[in-house]
Amino acid sequence: MSLQLQWKHQFEFAGFYAAKEKGFFKDVGLDVELLEYDSTKSISEEVLEGRAQYGLSYSSIIAEYLEGKPLVLVANFFKQSPLVLIAQESIESPKDLKGKKIMGVSDSIDNITLLLMLDKFGLKTKDIINIPASFKIDEFINKKIDAMSAFTTNELYYLNKKGIKYTIFDPVVYGAKYYDVNLFTSKKEALQNPQRVQRFKEASIRGWEYALKHKEEVVDIILQKYNTQNKSKEALLFEAKQIEQLMFANIYKVGSIDKDRVKIIADSFMQAGFVKKIKNRDIESFIFESSAFSISFSQKEKEYLKNKKIISMCVDPNWMPFEALVNGEYIGLNSEFLKLFQKELSIPIKVIETDSWSESVKLAREKKCDVLSLLMQTKDREKDFNFPTPYLDVPPVIVTKTDKASVVDIYTIGKEKIAVVKDYALVDIIRDKYKNLEVIEVKDTEEGLKKVENGEVFGFAGSSVAIEYNFQHGDYASFKISAHFAEKLSFGFGVREDDIHLYNILQKLVQKLSEDDKHDILKKYFTIKYEQKFDYSLFYQLFAVVLIIAIIFIYRNVKIKKLNEVLQEKMEAELKKSSDKDKMLFHQNKLAAMGEMLENIAHQWRQPLTQINSSVLLIDDILHEKNFRNVDVEERLLEIESLTKYLSNTINDFKDFFANDKMKNEFLLREMIEKSIYIVKGSLKKNNIEVTVDIENDFRYFGYEGELQQVVVVILNNAKDVLLSRNINSPIINISIELKDGFYTIRICDNAGGITKNIREKIFEPYFTTKHKSKGTGLGLYMSKKIIEESMDGELNVKNHNMGSCFEIKLKVSSD
Repeated sequence: MSLQLQWKHQFEFAGFYAAKEKGFFKDVGLDVELLEYDSTKSISEEVLEGRAQYGLSYSSIIAEYLEGKPLVLVANFFKQSPLVLIAQESIESPKDLKGKKIMGVSDSIDNITLLLMLDKFGLKTKDIINIPASFKIDEFINKKIDAMSAFTTNELYYLNKKGIKYTIFDPVVYGAKYYDVNLFTSKKEALQNPQRVQRFKEASIRGWEYALKHKEEVVDIILQKYNTQNKSKEALLFEAKQIEQLMFANIYKVGSIDKDRVKIIADSFMQAGFVKKIKNRDIESFIFESSAFSISFSQKEKEYLKNKKIISMCVDPNWMPFEALVNGEYIGLNSEFLKLFQKELSIPIKVIETDSWSESVKLAREKKCDVLSLLMQTKDREKDFNFPTPYLDVPPVIVTKTDKASVVDIYTIGKEKIAVVKDYALVDIIRDKYKNLEVIEVKDTEEGLKKVENGEVFGFAGSSVAIEYNFQHGDYASFKISAHFAEKLSFGFGVREDDIHLYNILQKLVQKLSEDDKHDILKKYFTIKYEQKFDYSLFYQLFAVVLIIAIIFIYRNVKIKKLNEVLQEKMEAELKKSSDKDKMLFHQNKLAAMGEMLENIAHQWRQPLTQINSSVLLIDDILHEKNFRNVDVEERLLEIESLTKYLSNTINDFKDFFANDKMKNEFLLREMIEKSIYIVKGSLKKNNIEVTVDIENDFRYFGYEGELQQVVVVILNNAKDVLLSRNINSPIINISIELKDGFYTIRICDNAGGITKNIREKIFEPYFTTKHKSKGTGLGLYMSKKIIEESMDGELNVKNHNMGSCFEIKLKVSSD
């Protein structure tokens, strides 16, 4: 088998060289050929057409998946792209590139990181003079071009060696963070050989881990066997050092994939218009997980299939669009599912012909067929069948003639006859839960609808999907859906209870079924144009909204006298319950959305904060090596380190606020206050704001120190902003703590003149701010109040005093 590289041989692929040369591929039974990049070939097409089983690519592989190519992302190795723009030293900002000669920047999706960076400065490719890439730096050195695309792992080495001055514009600085060196394969390979894909992935990761620990050894391997570019050892070692930084191996597990990061990249491709026709949206199906792609039958299951020869299945012969038998041929959407299942089996599934569903159930109970298709689990059936996970969920409804009144609540129908197909699970549901209805069993849906039409029954109860199909394929203009059941019908296999091997086999088949597979099958049978995969949960939510609107419409427009008192009271109670539930859901959704937002912010901050700390340590080492000692410099380095640590801790504090696993600890309140002041002391000192502290040293509190510190910092910053905006002479902030009646009261007071009543009433509302939008979003005090009152069971209020305002944090002294 072979791996198609995304460029010429160099340290960029060191992990794969190590996996091959150190025997890691061989250890897992793989003989791998490494194919060097050929500009005349498409990497993804090489893999899809089977000339290579695996490939490496840029983040553009995500766009190709979105456009419909059956690709699977196996592993990611570079957490950050090395692609940057280097410009002549005189060019200070990307905006200065307008009208300049730039080499290697085109509208290709491979350049998206550069394009998005330029876009932030209002530049498009039409605003620059684009010079085709030659991958040589001579033209830049000779100043024939103003800028060029380059890789931090490659061109920078040669520029630095020649002493060429340049300006570097890194897209990462402007928020364009994309994966690079992505290992992928075809969906066919992932489905047919999932264990081989897993072994290839594990050997590759092992190779990279070895390469990072033994850089010089692997460089020597490249020089001996893979150096088609004639690079020097020094250049390869430079590349190795740069690549280690791009992999962030001390933060992320080598080869790991962050699904949220992939989704963000996918969204950016769609928003930027690089993906024209979006055919795949399910990122979960794009990312390889061995359990999702692998159907690994046990040895006993393999022997069972070998001896079994054939699997017999009984079906409903007249239940479209789900299934039917026409001239001996099994049709309907379940026949499509059966084709998918059949691909994984070494023996055929044979459909047994019957005249009715009732006859099929009878044969299955008599063990004359192995499986019943689309059987819903009920207590009565559990003694005869085992039930793998169902794969179709459908809401049941009641159909009546159009002259019947629509039903708000099925319980209020009264004593009416309802037709239901014999031996359907819905028969048991109605008899158990809806005692007001009399069930009349019929052979099939068609017979049930005829009984409704002839007035023999009030309505017909069945699957909404089957009824919709009948409406579309017959003359049912006088029918309507009058009521919806609260229950849903979940359909799947029913396996004879004495055949445990077959149950396990079918369970594995069902678990492998993807949402995309379901979507494609459903799309064939319905006229609805799905822009996303069929989402049943969304269907039920929309149905609930429609039902509420229907209730309101009936209440407002139908004469009150036609509604009995029982129905009216029930309506009002349900509406109130729904309103309360909506408010609660809205509140929960806001918190969830904020949690997701903070998660994304955390992800974006981690890498630069780590890089800042690494730079500080490097500077510190260099100064010590050169025996340079300066108190001011060392103090500044310590301050930077402290600030970055605070930022990182702040991220955790906000993220932890939405979690249930936060840890309390005991701490001194005075030390917590001093830490908070230290964080903002530079800004306070610069603006000549004096801070006084009146706190006893032995005040101890058991709680969330980080969160409380964050609240204090927010209040200090707000006080600073008000003092500055009002030009207060001799600005002062005083912090004190009082212990009284088992409570600590932390007061943070200023002399800025106080807060007007109308502002004081809104100050803790989300997004309320009196500042310019560039200086705040209005979330600080809102979040602070939630932290104190919901996370710490305390109180946060604001009051005016004779000189200004006081924020009071009230916390109960814990006995822990």
